[in-house]
Amino acid sequence: MTGFRPLLTPNLAGWRMAGAGGFAWVEEEGGPALESHGGHGLLWHADTVFADVALQVDWRCLDPTDNSGVFLRILPLADDPQPAIADGYEVQIDDRGVAPDGSTGSPLHLTGAVYTLAPATVPAFRPTGEWNRFLVTARGGDIAVILNGLAVARLVGGTRRREGHIALQAHHDGSRVRFRNLLVRPLDS
Repeated sequence: MTGFRPLLTPNLAGWRMAGAGGFAWVEEEGGPALESHGGHGLLWHADTVFADVALQVDWRCLDPTDNSGVFLRILPLADDPQPAIADGYEVQIDDRGVAPDGSTGSPLHLTGAVYTLAPATVPAFRPTGEWNRFLVTARGGDIAVILNGLAVARLVGGTRRREGHIALQAHHDGSRVRFRNLLVRPLDS
């Protein structure tokens, strides 16, 4: 895509882990993918701060209980990923839409939602095991999420941070979500 540059590199240069869990490269048909494992944490790109940005990433769950997210505009992290959840924006990956109370089907917690802030209005995720693609655009206080070519969520006038780092989530022990083709393009203001 024009103007996009890859953010994931084979040696993960510029990336840091905060919290438990981790990420490892695995071989896939069609090339390597980065797989989450081990517990709650965030792999964040420390080398670049993004303000208005378009982000594209391919991802797939390996089990129906897998959970993850793509974070935007987070603060630099030490060992605790919690500040990213409180101050940044998460584009959710959870086809069950599990809410904090354990109920399922919550549009604010469903794949494509801007977690707790803008619901996923269309269930556009593909079946477990198939690759999906997010195209996320953040401009000012607005965040738009396209999943597999369909507009699924839109946050207008978000009041959290207007710039920050990008991160991928390792959610819980046993959850394995794979990522590839993470591309970014800064947007003109």
